[in-house]
Order: sequence, then C-alpha cells, then structure tokens
Amino acid sequence: MSLKTNRRAMRFALESEYNDGTTTPEAATDAILMREITVTPLSGSNIERNFVRPYYGNSPQAPGEKHVEAVVEVELNTSGELGTPPPWGKLLRACGWSEVIEVGERVIYSLVSEDEDSGVFFCNVDGNLHKGRGARGTPAITVNAENMPVIRFTLRALISPVTAEQLPNVTLSQWRAALAVNSLNTEPLQFMGATVPFNQFSLDMSGQVIHKKIVGSNDIEITGRSPSGQLSIEDPGVGTVNYFEMSQNAATGALKLVHGKTPEERIEISMQKVGIESPTYADQDGIQMLSINYMPEPTEGNDEVVIVVGNAIPEVP
Repeated sequence: MSLKTNRRAMRFALESEYNDGTTTPEAATDAILMREITVTPLSGSNIERNFVRPYYGNSPQAPGEKHVEAVVEVELNTSGELGTPPPWGKLLRACGWSEVIEVGERVIYSLVSEDEDSGVFFCNVDGNLHKGRGARGTPAITVNAENMPVIRFTLRALISPVTAEQLPNVTLSQWRAALAVNSLNTEPLQFMGATVPFNQFSLDMSGQVIHKKIVGSNDIEITGRSPSGQLSIEDPGVGTVNYFEMSQNAATGALKLVHGKTPEERIEISMQKVGIESPTYADQDGIQMLSINYMPEPTEGNDEVVIVVGNAIPEVP
C-alpha cells in the first residue's frame, strides 16, 4: 500500500530540562492542528574525504552531525478563555519566548536571550515516526487581509531513530477556529503615530537556531535573532504622515496590530520601536498602497516584540 502525503500527525510537548529523554507528547493533549508540515529527516552536511588517486572519480563522504527539522504552520488563534494559553503557546516558548499567565485577564509572551525552553516533537508521516528531542526554533507570523492569520514554526531537534508506528488517534478540539482577517475582526494598524488600514502584515523573528558542532556538546541552541517584517498599508498621504521622510531621517516609532475585537479572541502584537526602509508604491484594486519593510529594535532588552493574548495590558500613567 502506498503511503499518503496528506496523512500526517504531529505532537509537541515542552521538556522539563533540555533533552531529558523522558518527555513524550500525548495524542490527547499535545496534538497540533496543522495547515502545512514539512519534515526533513536528516538535515545537515556530510564530510568530504577528498582522496587523491591516479584516476578520476568521486571520493566517498562521511556523515556529519545531523538533526531533524520540522516546519509547521498553524492558525493564530486563542484558547477562548482569558488567562489560558493558546494551543501554539508551547511552540512559541521553544522559540525563545517566555510565557506569563495573568489569570482571568491575559497571557503575555516576551522574548528571552538565555535559558530558552525546549521541546519534543513526534511527527508521524503516514506510519514513519520521526522523533525530535531538544527542539528549538524560530517563528514567523503572517496576518493578511481575506486570509487566516497564521504562525509558522521552523524547529530543529536532535535525531532519534526513525521507526514504524501507526498514525495516532489525536484530539484536536483545543484548536479553536481562528478569526479571518477582515474589517469585522481586525483593527487598522497603529504605525508610527498614525492609524492606517492595511492588507499585509508579516513578522519573521529570524532566530539563529544552530546545531552545535562540538564533540560531546551537540545541542540545538538559539544564539541570536534579527526580526524584520513587511507591511502593505493604504497610503495616508504625506500631509498626514510622511513615511518617506521618516525613512530618510532614520526615525523610529511604534507598531501595533490587534486581531480579534472581544477579549477572548484578542491577539495583540506590539513593537515599541521600529525602523523602516525606503517605502515603495503599490496598487491594490486601484487603491494606492505603500510597501514598507520594518525592523523592530529593543529599547531596554528583550522587548522589541510583545504578544498579548486577551485583555490589553493597562497603560502606566
């Protein structure tokens, strides 16, 4: 019988300590409802041996350090209960984010630069089970008009032997339907002092996730990040806000996206300080738009991006 590419399942759980060897994601509580998944079973490089011989031909290779990589995209949704983490929260924690739960109010995700969490994923590709331990990764968020909001995780993990195992009977009820991105569910952007309609928003955290090539210490580590994103906004006109001048003057400002207009559905992505590159014109059904690349910057450290799920954080007077 042929294996099918659309029969896949993924489970993910956080480890109690790095590569603890005992954490096992459960089908009933840790299953991931995916839009897309790509598994690279043996990611890494080989070692060239480069023999010199009296004839032409390839030299054999030796296997180098390998890791397993999984790229998984999920909807950006909420749990539906204030103060309860969304189902993608533990994936985000394995990408260099902390989670603070304020019961009955909100869950706050902030960046960290040390002691990152790690996890274990079990990816079953129609009977081929790929286990990744000590997994860490980097996320990318896309919120485009007339689409579903999504977050894509690129995870790297230490390899376990690939084994044969039947697809599990997973529970996916914890993955509530996300809200479509439109004027009913999504607020205009707050961008560098102006409220602007938009049709494209992306944020790629671009975490540097490496597999250490050190004998006796070949863990998966996060060693940095260089977040950036792209916007497509309705051109407000330079009389309202002059993004061209801001770019020339290397000015910075805040950027905030809010999706979901009830507290239980609300997801806020905020950046206190972003710089922008040269804006360019674009067309959207005859409407003049601006395409702008932006780069979040930290102010006091680990604060360049904050994600709030639930009620907004009260402003300090």
